[in-house]
Parts: sequence; structure tokens; C-alpha cells
Amino acid sequence: MAETVKEKLKRLQRHIDVLANTGQHQACYMLTGRVDLNRLGRHFNMMLKRRHPDVVDTRHHFFWFKTDEGVVVSYTGNMFLLGAVDEFMTKAVAIGIAGAAEELYYGRSKDTFMAAVMMQLSQFKTSSSGRSFGGAQLG
Repeated sequence: MAETVKEKLKRLQRHIDVLANTGQHQACYMLTGRVDLNRLGRHFNMMLKRRHPDVVDTRHHFFWFKTDEGVVVSYTGNMFLLGAVDEFMTKAVAIGIAGAAEELYYGRSKDTFMAAVMMQLSQFKTSSSGRSFGGAQLG
């Protein structure tokens, strides 16, 4: 059964709520050009496991959504995770997951981070042919 608009909006709001309540460190990027959403989350998780197998606590939240300009990707988690996100964005462009990645926010101010996310969310663009937002699984 297809998800209703009301269900989609509820799920979108849950992602926003989790971003606002997870982690001490945040990052937000605008990905432009061709963006391979199928590889985006999968490759980040693989990179974490490969390069940092000793790190056990990688609790984080990952959320993306489309705008007219590109795809906005947001992460919340610990300081280690944010360093890995920065490294991953460079790699994502190099291996063709995204055409370009522009940092919109990187730091520890939840208010500034959420303001950056909400400003971009005002440009949210739904898609009739495919997903227009997604991210880490919600409990």
C-alpha cells in the first residue's frame, strides 16, 4: 500500500525531531550535480566500518531531502562522526556519489544547525517519481 501524504509528512517531521534531539555535533551539506542517493548512506556506513573498525559508538542520525538546488544532507552525532562526515563528503565527490558538496553548517550549536536545516527545508521539493527525502531508520 502506498504511503499517504499525511504519513510522509509525519515521517518527515520525525526525522526533523530526531535531528533536533540527537548528538552534540552537527553537519549539513548541499550536494549538487548528479547525486546517487542509493550509494550515499551505504557508502558512509561502509567507510566508517572499514576505516574505523575500533569505534563502537557511532550512534548518529542521517537525513536527506531534495530542494530545487540539490540534495541537503544532515548528520548529528559525536565529534568523531563529524570528522568522518567531512572526510566522506570529499570522497563522495571523488567517486561520483555527488557532483559537488558545499558545507552549509559544521559545529556544535544545535540552534544554528537547526536554523540552517529549516532554511533549506523551506525549499523542500516533493517528487512524484521517486523519493524526495529519507535517511537513517526511525525507531
